[in-house]
Amino acid sequence: MSTHRPRYRYVAFRLGGARPFQREEVAAALRALSPRLWLVQFDGGSGLVRTTNLEKDAAIRALNGLDRVAGERVQVTTVGTSGTIRAATRNYLTSKDRARRGPAKEPL
Repeated sequence: MSTHRPRYRYVAFRLGGARPFQREEVAAALRALSPRLWLVQFDGGSGLVRTTNLEKDAAIRALNGLDRVAGERVQVTTVGTSGTIRAATRNYLTSKDRARRGPAKEPL
């Protein structure tokens, strides 16, 4: 009998709200979502959640549909997806990368 280890995906997101939120407040809001998302990192305005490769699209839809954290209105924007924590952090969550990327460019 073989067991398959799940392949995880890490989804980076930004949380826009009236104030910075605590990790516990965001984790509580994520527990109510389906599929189940694990909060890996969070710094008050951006974070990283873990899901499986099979539930990645549903997880992104659930994150984008999140509108309240700790009873306050928020806007969640998913920034990118990666197969490792290191790559997701480097590509989507570092302050240097955020400043360099800026707003998305429109096609010509």
